[in-house]
Formats: sequence, C-alpha cells, structure tokens
Amino acid sequence: MQTDASGDLPTMIVSWWELGPDDPSVQDLEADLSRGVDDWASCPGLLAKYWLADRERNRWGGVMVWERRPAADLPVNRAAQLIGRPADVRTEFAVPKIVHGVPA
Repeated sequence: MQTDASGDLPTMIVSWWELGPDDPSVQDLEADLSRGVDDWASCPGLLAKYWLADRERNRWGGVMVWERRPAADLPVNRAAQLIGRPADVRTEFAVPKIVHGVPA
C-alpha cells in the first residue's frame, strides 16, 4: 500500500454498540440508513464505509477505511444520535495493504 506524502498509512476505524432493551433495534437502525449516506459518500478521503448489523447479538456498528487519519470535521453520526451515546467499542488500525477481490 502506498503512503501519502506525510508517510501515513491508510486508517481503518471499527466501532459498534452493544444494544440494550432501551436502545433502538438493529431493524430500526437499518431502516434509518437512507438518511445521511450521501454525506458519507462525498466525504473527502473516505475510501469505504461499511455498516454492520448483528441481529443475533444485538449489535450495530461500522467500519471506515480512510486514505489517512480522518479530519475532525465529519458528517453526523446518525447511529450515535439515535442511540444517544458514542459507540461502546471503537478501535483504529493502520492498513499496510488492501486487496480488492473480483466479483463472482
């Protein structure tokens, strides 16, 4: 994977919520996905964003891959707004290599 001029590797951020009985359901959060997606699609430096849904364990989250560590000025996090708190788990990784598969 190429680095940018500053030597930074791409960055992956993985975060999720452990949803409780007072939180919106995974289905509610899925239904809200159409709101705000365009803001993320036009976010400079974002290579990919994946929304994660785990109905069995009642978890909701996302994975974002950035060209480099993202700026502080990001689109609104709709899930955090709807759930009413930051993600329960948030971790960040440097991404030294990305391979894109071939569609089946």
